[in-house]
Amino acid sequence: MFENYDLFKTFIQLRTGGVAESVNRREALAGAGESLWTIGAFHAEDDHAVHSDVWERHTQGHEVLVVLSSALRVYVREEGLVATLTAGQSFIVPPGRWHRLAVEEPGDLLSITPRAGTEHEKAVA
Repeated sequence: MFENYDLFKTFIQLRTGGVAESVNRREALAGAGESLWTIGAFHAEDDHAVHSDVWERHTQGHEVLVVLSSALRVYVREEGLVATLTAGQSFIVPPGRWHRLAVEEPGDLLSITPRAGTEHEKAVA
């Protein structure tokens, strides 16, 4: 009935009707089930961990990024570096804006991401 979850190993999916459930990350990333939002935590040890070589956008909603520990840089394609976030700081990415992250100092990140309309594109160096 009551369970606790390790957000570094699972995702919490928020579904229609106020339902929240824990799901296996592999299933969630493969698109198993439909959710409105996915909540997850990530160890951001290096740029590879935050796919800094990939632009991402969410056409159907805002993405919320929360730095739990460390320092991360947020880039928006049209504007370049827009923020350097440290522990306890957050950033809301508006719908449809291409963005990517880079690690300034290794640590942990929490994201709340809309599932519908997410797109990725390789960043050109």
